[in-house]
Amino acid sequence: MAEKKMWKQLNLTCKPLDNLEEILSFLQEPPSWGSLCTDIKPHSINMVRNNDVNKFFGENLLETPQTFCHYDRESEEEVERIDRKKIPKTLVCHDMANGYHDDSVIDGTGDYSAYTFSNWGVIDIFCYFSHHFITIPPLGWINVGHAHGTQVIGTVITEWAEGVALWDKILQSESDWQHFASALVAIAKTLRFDGWLLNIENKIAKPNELLKFVRYLHTILHEELENPVLIWYDSVTVEGHLNWQNGLNGKNKAFFDIVDGFFTNYSWSEKDVEASVTAAGERLNDLYIGIDVWGRNFYGGGQFNTQEAVQVAFKHGCSLAIFAPAWTHEAMSENNADINSVANSEDLDMFERFLLRDRALWGSLWPYLNTKLPSELPFKTSFCRGQGKKRRLYGEAICPVPWFNLRHMQYQPNSNHGPHGYLLSTQDNIAHLSRFGLLSNKAGILRYRRSLEVSRELAPGKSKEVSLTLKEDSITVLTPKETVVVANEINEGRTSVKRKMKNAFLNLFKSKAAKSDQFANIGAAKNEKMAESERAVQSEQEPKTDEAAKVDEQSLADVDTKSTYEISGRSMVQMSVNIRLGDRTGKTRYALAYVPTELECLEPFFEDSFLGGSCLKINPSDEVSNEHWLSRLFFCDFHCHNSLIACVVTKNLVGHEDQFLNMKLNVVDAKDGYKKVVLVGRSVPHGYEAASAAEVINLYPLSDPADPQFRELQKYVVLNEPDFYMPIANAYGWKVRYYEIQLPGARVTSINCQTGLDEGPILLGHFGLCARTMSQADLQVLT
Repeated sequence: MAEKKMWKQLNLTCKPLDNLEEILSFLQEPPSWGSLCTDIKPHSINMVRNNDVNKFFGENLLETPQTFCHYDRESEEEVERIDRKKIPKTLVCHDMANGYHDDSVIDGTGDYSAYTFSNWGVIDIFCYFSHHFITIPPLGWINVGHAHGTQVIGTVITEWAEGVALWDKILQSESDWQHFASALVAIAKTLRFDGWLLNIENKIAKPNELLKFVRYLHTILHEELENPVLIWYDSVTVEGHLNWQNGLNGKNKAFFDIVDGFFTNYSWSEKDVEASVTAAGERLNDLYIGIDVWGRNFYGGGQFNTQEAVQVAFKHGCSLAIFAPAWTHEAMSENNADINSVANSEDLDMFERFLLRDRALWGSLWPYLNTKLPSELPFKTSFCRGQGKKRRLYGEAICPVPWFNLRHMQYQPNSNHGPHGYLLSTQDNIAHLSRFGLLSNKAGILRYRRSLEVSRELAPGKSKEVSLTLKEDSITVLTPKETVVVANEINEGRTSVKRKMKNAFLNLFKSKAAKSDQFANIGAAKNEKMAESERAVQSEQEPKTDEAAKVDEQSLADVDTKSTYEISGRSMVQMSVNIRLGDRTGKTRYALAYVPTELECLEPFFEDSFLGGSCLKINPSDEVSNEHWLSRLFFCDFHCHNSLIACVVTKNLVGHEDQFLNMKLNVVDAKDGYKKVVLVGRSVPHGYEAASAAEVINLYPLSDPADPQFRELQKYVVLNEPDFYMPIANAYGWKVRYYEIQLPGARVTSINCQTGLDEGPILLGHFGLCARTMSQADLQVLT
């Protein structure tokens, strides 16, 4: 019997081009996956400056990051919109182990924990980087970036002797470098991405010809592509020397003058930034300060202290080029002694630890970035991140195994960062917090967070002068001028604050010591220890070794504010330990700890989904904070010409069957009046609440097939927006609700959500908005 032949198909993959011959092959036979590439989706001409969201926050510290995911409804104000052409931009340069991993496979892989990027809301340009000659962005990055209004570019890089020979060949004649430029344009046009980063890291024999090539490439890119971008990396000078300038100056400005943006090298000082700002002149937004997240020979040391360098660029009004943020995934360690491990995270798997690390990094940078506003209708998302433990369609598992496919990521929330579930501090501080168990109980977390708030209040802008003393029942904040004790309120789980002037505190210690014969022999030795402790508080130090930490603990034991009469049975070394906020003058390495009792407002949930591999779990409160959160999903700019149709899909979790979710849309009406439209998440007998002068308009769902109003809306959607329609019937517990919003001429500026009950999570599986065109008669009735 003849052996049965098995049909085999090679995996369709995205690949780089390593030489001129491969470029020619690409042009002769473009990859078949090019037909799957999508164009960039238009977004609003305006943006939100994240720094305007929490205007009165004060100094930004890693230890006390801002909250963007939830806000106080009583103090909410409309956040100003700014013309995006007038504010700095953010470029992410994705370099992860030379690229082309799971992300390069067109049909995806089975590794659901592979790296993905979800912070698209603040990224203007995404550059896919590797050390191959021509780095072509894989399909997934092109489509996901474009869906979020982000330009996506590839990289042209040459290095070492091989690069010298390659450019000698390209620049040997005008026709050769023109053909090469035309090839780069053709590649970008074929795959619908938006331009190139030029990174020439080798000597150039004909620098004048290189300048001509760059100018020509820029010209034909702008002739052939819509709104393209060409970025020059700070490497080769106008003399052809490989000499990184770490800024913009006379040795490289000729390149800046003929491209769309200039990406500086990373080993800059603040003086270099200042000089670059002067050189850039009116084109300051085209100056991208290089930010190396790995922190190699880099201002502030990068990693979780990347914020310090970003602050410098922000202060001078420069754009950012954030290099290799996948450090959060690539450098992750399971070794508890490694600074890249996550303390107190025994209950998390490696993927969950990555999500925590990634959230901590981007949460620290968020105040210095700007948020794009989706504006095109219809708009819809099921919040899938392009990966999952299973893949579902309307809740039914159609792929019951783990999967990863970046191009199936859906639109992600653009205002979901908040310091929930983690603490960032120096490695010594994290170790001390863990030793006292403060990471695992409500009282400890509240006490520590309140002490950090006090430290910002006591020394605004001078955090490096603050240190904290931890004890089991209180935390003492010490500055050169004042001492504040943050203690637990007995039986109430609250915190109280007791303030003392520092000199008075020291005198109090002396008077206590004099009251008892037990301390008559303390004498000069103890006073010297107090003086040494005070000098330690005022000094700026590198993180201490274990030996040094023990000395500090003993010194602080001797100057403890707690009455010695109350201490018995335990040594003071066990009861008290000194920690410092980060040293902001050196390259501080920060560590991350997991706080299991704190929950994200908007938590990616991979155990269930409506469409794709994940949804959002809305957590209205947690064990640390019983505040009922109002969470922001999106800043946006959706115009309602006639009326809008909204679709909301939710699912109750076991034990929380009574919970429901209200969607709250902030709206500016045709007369610039501010309104709130509440899409109520439960069905009750109702009639439509017509638009009025009232600030709040409550709308109830249309989801009953017997309701004529629902049937009429259903007919409109199926006939006019068939891709928007989600079926009402669902066997997997998902509730699909529709709403009609009749506010002609209005503009939706943000989309928020809040549960109906103070406690208990609920799943948000899908949200969508589409426009509905109304007849002239209907419009007359509304107006």
